[in-house]
Amino acid sequence: MPLLRMLLTLFVLGTAVAAAPTPTGYVLQGMPLVRQTYNACGPASISQVLAYFGLNVSQAEVSRYTRPSDRSYMTAQAIVTFAPMVGMQARLYSGGSLDTVRAAIRRGLPLIALQSHITAQGRVIPHWRVVSGYDDATRVVYLMDPLLGYVKMGYADFTRVWADHHGQFAVMYPPKLRGTVKEAIG
Repeated sequence: MPLLRMLLTLFVLGTAVAAAPTPTGYVLQGMPLVRQTYNACGPASISQVLAYFGLNVSQAEVSRYTRPSDRSYMTAQAIVTFAPMVGMQARLYSGGSLDTVRAAIRRGLPLIALQSHITAQGRVIPHWRVVSGYDDATRVVYLMDPLLGYVKMGYADFTRVWADHHGQFAVMYPPKLRGTVKEAIG
């Protein structure tokens, strides 16, 4: 009888494990929010991603190497140029989608996305923010926005403000993750 009870318990436990729901999303952990200074959404986003990978590089230091002046915007190419200065690599992409977000986040890769931001005055400006998670059940993307803070944005709005910039994004990563980036994004 004890053997039958043990087999029955193992069967029930095995069934419970097999029936466990698949996660509907993922959120990267351990990335601090860096609030931007004037026009420094790009450098602040880079600082956030570097901190996620264990590098403490201030927004001011990133700004010195990625913007021509304190009033200037940062170009996408500046991310790629800056990355080797801190022992990282970076690649630029366009055509990003929710599938791109899912593939990257599941593999532990934050995305630095160029999207539109609409100011209180109704002006549309380019804006860098870090994509740090998603949830298919609630249909939201989690952003670490250096201007707005922690943001949950619905899939439709996220896709719309990203499409304004052709789904442009950068991935910054330690060289050891080159294969992971290629597997996740191409």
